[in-house]
Amino acid sequence: MSFNKGKIKDIYLLTTDVENMFINEYLPGAPGDYVKVYLYGLLYAQHEYEMSHSTMARQLGLTEENVCMAWDYWTAMGVVRKKYKDGPGPFNFDIEYVYLREKMYGNFSKDESSNKEENSGAGIELINYDLKETLDEMESTLGKVLSPKESKEISSWIKELGASRELIRQATAYCCERGKTNVNYIAKVVLNWNNRGLSEKDEIEEYIHSLGERQSLYKQVLNELGLIRAATPAEKKMIDKWADEMGFSQKRILEACSTTFSTANPSLRYVNKVLENWQSEATSQGRDVNQKITVTQAVLNKYYEYLRHEAETAAEKRRSEVYEAVPEIKNIDAQMNDLSSRMSKGVLTGMSRNQIEELKNKTIFLEEERAVLLTENNFTVDYTDIKYSCDKCGDTGISSNGGRCSCTKERIGEAEIWQKEKK
Repeated sequence: MSFNKGKIKDIYLLTTDVENMFINEYLPGAPGDYVKVYLYGLLYAQHEYEMSHSTMARQLGLTEENVCMAWDYWTAMGVVRKKYKDGPGPFNFDIEYVYLREKMYGNFSKDESSNKEENSGAGIELINYDLKETLDEMESTLGKVLSPKESKEISSWIKELGASRELIRQATAYCCERGKTNVNYIAKVVLNWNNRGLSEKDEIEEYIHSLGERQSLYKQVLNELGLIRAATPAEKKMIDKWADEMGFSQKRILEACSTTFSTANPSLRYVNKVLENWQSEATSQGRDVNQKITVTQAVLNKYYEYLRHEAETAAEKRRSEVYEAVPEIKNIDAQMNDLSSRMSKGVLTGMSRNQIEELKNKTIFLEEERAVLLTENNFTVDYTDIKYSCDKCGDTGISSNGGRCSCTKERIGEAEIWQKEKK
């Protein structure tokens, strides 16, 4: 292998010129052994000394294969050219160094090159200083030497994406903590964070903290629903909507999850419906979705009493409306009340079965007559009946078997709003 820059008897007494462009542009991202090969070859190239691949490998403490890989790398980077002697071969080539300033700017005079370096050098030096420091930090964090391909990928984060050095540092540490040391994986995190406009240390740390809280929320929501597994992307999207778009706190979300205990098949869709209802109620009342009004049993009882009173008052108003429009119905209701009273007394005083049956038949006849009069006057048959919110318990909260009625859960939500309106 030969180099073309002239021979001198004592090469080690001279100096070797290294272009700043190489130091700024190429050295930071290159593997250390490849830099050794480049500089050692440059020493011989500038003075046109002969040097074999095997001798270079031995003096640098490398294998011949490593030396060849270094020349392949520098050839790919465009800073040297291979000159094959008798066709391609693993070691059958000489090396020609490229004049980097000419490679970048084309042919120009010394004065022109000096001006161009002065005008452009600051930007190049700044970018590559960040790159060098970033690569060093990443190798330290990852605990490995980066390959040329990985170094080139990382360089693109700074030069093409404009990602800050702090972002890359934080993203690398974040991935390593989770056992993800692949540069391609880190690249996705860098791209995502960069697209979010993250750059400074404080905002990145705040975002990482929020990610940790969100992962915890995913797990807690699924655990509340009895699902011991990781959340799917669709489930994460729904939970994100609750927190980010609807504005619910973690505590309020978990309270919504607890409402699924009485359902046969608890699901995120059910929780979503509960939260949508809470949001609608909060919006209509002009309050924050996370503001909860405590409902005691005493308040709930008073609310049931209020509902019964409202239902009975509304029925009385409808009854008065019917009596005014159809006076005959008022007379029928009076007769039916009298029959009902007589039957009650008859049961207590030992009235015969035939007499009670006769009273029942008269009552049925009056009910039929009443129904005909209502429909003929454009009223529904049950128009004057008391219409409770819950037919099962008659707005008492107590079911027929003496337990809590299933309507209680809904009434509690209503009582929250009712209690606030009273204040």
